[in-house]
Amino acid sequence: MKNYSKRLLLLQLFLVVFIGCKKYQSQDLINTKFTIDKSHIKGDFYSSKNLDNLFAVDGYTYFEPDYSGGASEDYAVKNIVLQDKAGKKSNYLLFFDNNDILKDTLKVPLDGMYSLNVLFENSKRGISLGTFDQKTSYFKINKNIELGKGLKLKPLPITTKIIECPIPVALLSEENVGLEDHFAFGTQNLKSETKTTASVTTQNDNFSQWQGNYSANFEISRTDGDYKVNYEVKVISRDKVSITEKINDENNSVSDLFIESVSADKLVIKSKSDDTIEYIIAKIEGKYYLMGNTIYLLNPPNDKYLLKKGS
Repeated sequence: MKNYSKRLLLLQLFLVVFIGCKKYQSQDLINTKFTIDKSHIKGDFYSSKNLDNLFAVDGYTYFEPDYSGGASEDYAVKNIVLQDKAGKKSNYLLFFDNNDILKDTLKVPLDGMYSLNVLFENSKRGISLGTFDQKTSYFKINKNIELGKGLKLKPLPITTKIIECPIPVALLSEENVGLEDHFAFGTQNLKSETKTTASVTTQNDNFSQWQGNYSANFEISRTDGDYKVNYEVKVISRDKVSITEKINDENNSVSDLFIESVSADKLVIKSKSDDTIEYIIAKIEGKYYLMGNTIYLLNPPNDKYLLKKGS
C-alpha cells in the first residue's frame, strides 16, 4: 500500500503536466506567469478570460472576498470565488511565487475556513482547513495540506502534529482583535454528538442509492507521454468497497478501503492504512462524479470526472 501511495503521489505531484486537449487546457497555465484580466466589472464582480481558461469554463463571473488571501516570504495566495451562469459558486486558492508564476491551486469549501503558514512537525509548512465555532473560538481542522518543494500541494494525514496554527484568514479583521488570546485549534469535536435512531435510519436509506458499479475514463497528456486513466469502483456494502486504477496498461488496486461517511449527495471513501487517500462519489444535478483529494491532485484545478453507474 505504501509503494502504491508513493507511485500515485509521484504521478500526481512531481511530473509537470501539460494537457493536450481543450477539456484539460487549464493545466497549461500552471508554472507560467499568470495575470487576472478583469473586464465587465460590476461592483465586486468581474469577468476574466484568463480565469475561464484556468478553470476550463466559459463566461463565469468571479469575485475576491475581503479576506483575499495572504503572503509569505516566497509565495502569495489569491482567493477566488467562481460563479457559473446559474449562480452556483465554488472557491479556489491560487498559489504564486514571487515572480507571479502560478504554482498550484486548491479548492476549499465555501462554508469552511482555512489557515495559511501553518507549521507542522518535521519543519513542514502548509494549510489547514476546517470549521470555526464562534462561541468557543475553536477551529476544528478536518484537512491538512503541505506546501512542499516548488510550492506544490500534498495532502498530509489528519494526525500530523501541528506546531503552530495561525487564526483562519477570514477572521483577520479589526472586529476580531483579541481573538488570539483565546483561540484554540484541533482535530476533535469539543463535545461528542449523540446519534439518534432517526439519523441512523436516514444514513441507511442514503447508502442504498450508492450501491453498484461505477467507471470513469479520461486522458491526460504529460511531458513524458500520454496516459489513459480508468477507474473502476464497486460499492457492495458498507464494509466492502473496491477501487481499481488503470493507467495505460498498469493496474493498481487500492486496498484497505472503508466508507467514512454517506449522505444524500455524496459517499466518502478513505483508506485504513493511508489517511492521505480520499475518494468521493458525488451526485450533482442527476450525474455521478468521481472526486476527492486523490482525484483532485491528478490534474488541478480539475476536481471531478464523470462516472458511469452500472448495476
